[in-house]
Amino acid sequence: MTAPLLSVEAVSVSYGKIEAVRSVSLDILPGQIVTVIGANGAGKTTTLGGIMGILPCRGGITFQGAPLATVPVEARVASGMSLVPEKRELFVTMSVADNLILGAYRGVRGAALRTALDEVYDLFPRLRERRQQAAGTLSGGERQMLAMGRALMARPKLLMLDEPSLGLAPRIVMEIFHLITRLRSTGVSILLVEQNARAALKTADYAYVMETGEVTLQGPASELAQDPRVIESYLGVRGTTQKAEETPA
Repeated sequence: MTAPLLSVEAVSVSYGKIEAVRSVSLDILPGQIVTVIGANGAGKTTTLGGIMGILPCRGGITFQGAPLATVPVEARVASGMSLVPEKRELFVTMSVADNLILGAYRGVRGAALRTALDEVYDLFPRLRERRQQAAGTLSGGERQMLAMGRALMARPKLLMLDEPSLGLAPRIVMEIFHLITRLRSTGVSILLVEQNARAALKTADYAYVMETGEVTLQGPASELAQDPRVIESYLGVRGTTQKAEETPA
């Protein structure tokens, strides 16, 4: 049996006295696309923050078999973990190329840097066309591509994407999810946090459903897409979650 690349065991995260995430467990195998779906406020982003070490958490997290309990964010990045945050956090006055180069700040230099840039440009041809433009002049979809490309410059083994479809037109959402599927061919594993349940379940191999800070359902994505509970709660006309905000995201 293949060992998980990432294993999260009974992780909980609190904001003061409020427990936003309670005993969440999930696994990601090498080369797998795993999605976590749920309404805004379900605890999805908070879970990512705990995994990445941005937020303190209780429970066990192992990456490539090594425990991460005391490992700082920078060391997690160096070990092969990259996070594309919901707000993308680009340097808007800097060029597309310079934003990408900043993503390779650890250990990718010279010929390796040029190779990494070419690989990102091959995945995202539009970034090559706009490489001298300021990031702030890009469209929403192009900014998402740039954020993903910058994360890939570090040559991660695990890419975590927080709401990559947020604020994008339906046509651009389809393009972004097509690109996420293409990333599988690079060998990177993907943890996808997403409110667009229809697109996420169509793209992922395995899925978890979170509600009010807990995992309530899990299974192969194709099976969850047929589950009456998922259909009723998360697969509306637009395929996005319909539940109200409940706890901090």
